[in-house]
Amino acid sequence: MRKPGNTTRAAIGWAPIPDPDDRYSSGIPDFDRRLGGGFARGSLALFSIDETVGLEDLDLLLFPTILNFLYQSRGMIAVLPARDSPHGFRARLTRFATRRRFDSRIRVVDYVGEDQGLSYVVSLAGAGSDLHRSEPSPKERRKAIAQMVAAERQVQGGRRNTFIELTAFEVFDTLIGTEKALKAFYYGTKRARLMGNLAIGLLGPGLGCAAGVRRMADTEFTLRREEVGLVIRGVRPTGPAALVTVDPTAGPPHVAFVPRPQGEEARR
Repeated sequence: MRKPGNTTRAAIGWAPIPDPDDRYSSGIPDFDRRLGGGFARGSLALFSIDETVGLEDLDLLLFPTILNFLYQSRGMIAVLPARDSPHGFRARLTRFATRRRFDSRIRVVDYVGEDQGLSYVVSLAGAGSDLHRSEPSPKERRKAIAQMVAAERQVQGGRRNTFIELTAFEVFDTLIGTEKALKAFYYGTKRARLMGNLAIGLLGPGLGCAAGVRRMADTEFTLRREEVGLVIRGVRPTGPAALVTVDPTAGPPHVAFVPRPQGEEARR
């Protein structure tokens, strides 16, 4: 058992939680119990994020799931929140996984030309993300499709393993507008279901696509930072609020859910 306070050396030895039949473990035993064993394969897990939630909060909750995939030779394609960056995300996650594992199994899709030239970045700047144009050129479209196909093959590996599709919905809602974003999400969700991937959606406040995205989701949880810390509440399936915290026995990146402290804040 890992001692509290152990850092990267111990964390890189992450032992994945086995996946139940037809499900993926979240990497958090307390979360798996709420989910009936884990996330259903081919499902869209939606996290509705309050403006109080920061990147460190998302890391706390999502890193166990990502690590559980990486340490079972699975990968991830990610569209990160606007306030994050590919190199920043890699720096934080490689505290708990080797750079080689990250670079071989994760691809971060970028639409604004950030961190171009890095092996783990799929740069689609110009491929329909220019706000002054309604559609990409045929050449740009072909190039973008080829890049995404290559990225998918990379994260699948030789055994064509399933993978995480992480999407911060604010990116598409902002770049291409609500109507086109919802169409893209619809086809993407259908495709993830057919492939058996795990789709994870991050839904920030005030997005025009929110109602449509919620209709597609299989599970939904709200995230909010309060004085006591990061609080998660089940919407679908419904469940009481819990505090998301570092597991006091195993240490980071292991996570536990504990009952939210009662009091004035809890009764709001």
